[in-house]
Amino acid sequence: MDQSESGLTGGASGTAKERTLKVLFEIELPDDCSCPLSEPDSAIENAQNQINDGVCHAEMTVTDEAGSERVLHSTNQVGDACLCLAFSEVGCVPRTRRVDGDSLFIETYVSDRSVISELVDQLQSAADRVRLRRLTSRQDDATESDPATVDLSCLTAKQREAAILAVDEGYYQTPRQTTLDELAATLGISKSALSQRLNAVESKLTTAAFDP
Repeated sequence: MDQSESGLTGGASGTAKERTLKVLFEIELPDDCSCPLSEPDSAIENAQNQINDGVCHAEMTVTDEAGSERVLHSTNQVGDACLCLAFSEVGCVPRTRRVDGDSLFIETYVSDRSVISELVDQLQSAADRVRLRRLTSRQDDATESDPATVDLSCLTAKQREAAILAVDEGYYQTPRQTTLDELAATLGISKSALSQRLNAVESKLTTAAFDP
């Protein structure tokens, strides 16, 4: 059974799956984006989206300067560069937590770590920049610490693929649960090529997380 998704007894409609990996993204949208969240005229406290027959329906809880709270509903035709479509393509449900300037902070649960790379690829087709702000698991016993901001756009698709596989297979655990040889065989590349990719990932992410 996947470490982050387990079966729960459901009704006649099927089986519900518990997801324990929660991801928070910071997403910058392009200026010409038609998303109703891209240029809010009030402070957005929460937003939820649903795609139905090629139309994106969004409901936003907003607070104006006077402190009055309203719920706004908007509809837009879904295009290729649509955040809702990006989440839908990988089976994830987006929850917009807040908007800060040009950035949207969107939270979702994923079935496993491999979905993150695919989701980032989908989001980058619609966004100017995608940052992974937090990745947490409800199964973790450790106390959550303040997350570092990591800009995943600094990695190539092959580097992200290698990094996510390495994490998922336990390469960075102590003791290690897999070897470079095994990971390279899974990816169909040489051990030296994989080592170069992971070295590049570690260098880029360390710089992105800690360089002031």
